[in-house]
Amino acid sequence: MHDLDSHAQRLRTQGYTVIKGVLDAEQLRQAREALDEVFRHEEPMARSRGWKNEVYQVAYMLPQKHPHFRRFGLNPRLYPLMQELLGRECVMASLNGLTMTPGGKPQGLHIDQWETVPGAVLYINALHCLDDFRKENGCTRLVPGSQDRPFPGRDKMAALESEALQVEAEAGSVIAYNGGVWHAGSQNRTDQPRRAIHAYYSRSWVRPQWDFPKSISPEVAAELAEDEKRLFGFYAQPGWYDWQADRQVRAR
Repeated sequence: MHDLDSHAQRLRTQGYTVIKGVLDAEQLRQAREALDEVFRHEEPMARSRGWKNEVYQVAYMLPQKHPHFRRFGLNPRLYPLMQELLGRECVMASLNGLTMTPGGKPQGLHIDQWETVPGAVLYINALHCLDDFRKENGCTRLVPGSQDRPFPGRDKMAALESEALQVEAEAGSVIAYNGGVWHAGSQNRTDQPRRAIHAYYSRSWVRPQWDFPKSISPEVAAELAEDEKRLFGFYAQPGWYDWQADRQVRAR
């Protein structure tokens, strides 16, 4: 990947960077078709579960729902940067698809990790733009450098909106940002979707957003390649103590 060091430095200091050309035209076509297929399939239950509302439509656990997304996070145009910042054994904490609702409302500023950890990069959200991200269609807005500031809570974020920068990017680009950066999707004032894949990477030893080994069906798990299993944390599980075997030994 071009300029790996400069993108890594911007992520460490500003908390975000924009990487052009991560997805080529064919990869864009495939990703759009796959995500649209998942959205259509989930339409009957999306509203009742809160996955489709006046702000956005979201689809969770994409590798379980469509085979296209099983190798998505291993893209050689991006993966080396994630390894540079999060370690060679970094894993996928979640892999979701999202579009801002046409004519809907904006999202409130928030962070993607549980708490602020100044000076550390524990998570990176690699937001893949499947459409051009423009101010008119709800591009991501964020506060540069906020990953090192205590998060004041969602109820106080409205007063800090003046610090937010709207990040525009071409389809195929990735807007990568630290999980502690204050950010949000903006209002989509058009009648068209503004689709994205949120590939949320983490260090292998921190808590993921989703437990992939427990969330992926045995049928899908059996089809995963070794590098896909590694990415989804199948080999990053903590050890466990066999209390039943211990009880049997004590009994003898």
